[in-house]
Amino acid sequence: MFLLINNLVLLNLDAPSPWGIYFQDSATPQMEGLIELHDNIMYYLVIILFAVGWILFSIVWNYIGTKSPMSHKYLNHGKLSSVPVHKCSNIKSSSLNFQIFYFGTFVNQRAYSTFNSNGKKDSDKGDVTINPTPIVYEDIFSMKKNILVENKGKSGIYMFTNKLTGDIYVGQSVDLSKRFKKYFSLSYIKSIDELRIHRALIKYGYSNFSITILEFCNKSDLNTREQYYFDTLNPQYNVLKTAGSSLGRKLTEETKAKISQALKGLFVGDKAYWHGRTMSEETRKLMSLKRTGELNPLYGKSHKEESKELMRQKALGRKYTEETKLLMSTKRGNPVCIYEKCSDEGFKLIGSFVSARGAGKFLGISGSTIIKYMKSGAIFKDRYKFSSLK
Repeated sequence: MFLLINNLVLLNLDAPSPWGIYFQDSATPQMEGLIELHDNIMYYLVIILFAVGWILFSIVWNYIGTKSPMSHKYLNHGKLSSVPVHKCSNIKSSSLNFQIFYFGTFVNQRAYSTFNSNGKKDSDKGDVTINPTPIVYEDIFSMKKNILVENKGKSGIYMFTNKLTGDIYVGQSVDLSKRFKKYFSLSYIKSIDELRIHRALIKYGYSNFSITILEFCNKSDLNTREQYYFDTLNPQYNVLKTAGSSLGRKLTEETKAKISQALKGLFVGDKAYWHGRTMSEETRKLMSLKRTGELNPLYGKSHKEESKELMRQKALGRKYTEETKLLMSTKRGNPVCIYEKCSDEGFKLIGSFVSARGAGKFLGISGSTIIKYMKSGAIFKDRYKFSSLK
């Protein structure tokens, strides 16, 4: 009886049932191996499906446009973009509209272009690279590689934006990639920490700054376009508000000492800028005219006693070569010819000197005596006569 019941149960288990999601019990070793393979495959498929689903969910959740620029960095070329800036107003320039987001409001602005409405270049000078819309790199730390590669060899105007304070910095460069390499060098920005933008990068960190390429332009137009953005955006991190000029820049005494120490003895001798060069007479006259009268920096001024003492001490320790002394005497001295009285031939030339001092040394008298007799035309000791001409 027991065997009969057991056989009936086994028979029922082996029979297929409608809508079954399992295999029939195996009756051979081959079928048993197939069922085991199926179970293993389904196990790993479930794990893979769960992992892929989690990755997709993380991408959608964490890499949205407001959190990372990676999800939209290829969508900001050739279309309207939103650039965070601190201050802005309606700006008029030439062609190509784009929009700027100003703390919740959009302001229309026209980007600079060297092409006219017909698509032709306004100027034939130099190579022109047009950037119709500003390129925004939201996180300069994570997008460092893209910034360096995409701007290699390009000249233009860029803008740093502090995402926490809204303050901005506007700059220019003939090679944007090389300029950004300096910004990414922590040792470099620490060595020039008197710049506000450098101190801000150190204080807030790279991730809290974005870089905007406002436009690419000709190298000859950099100063014009940078001044345009100075006047328009009024950047807070820029101390100097005149493009291409250091007017208004104040160096600390420590910085001045560093510059002086770094340049000391560097451009001397054959490395000096004017080594082996001479100026034409026309150039010298122009330089003289520009420094005469009220145009002279020392006009109406006098040196302090302390300055005079410093110059005197400096001159005391100065040693000239014989060649230099002779040249100085020729340039500054009074040429003197000495004639000696002879009974038969009258006065005979016995020597020519580049200065009165040299002539005085020859006769054992002072140079002032030589000049005195030379001006009066009198004969010295009824024997010597002095003249400035042979």
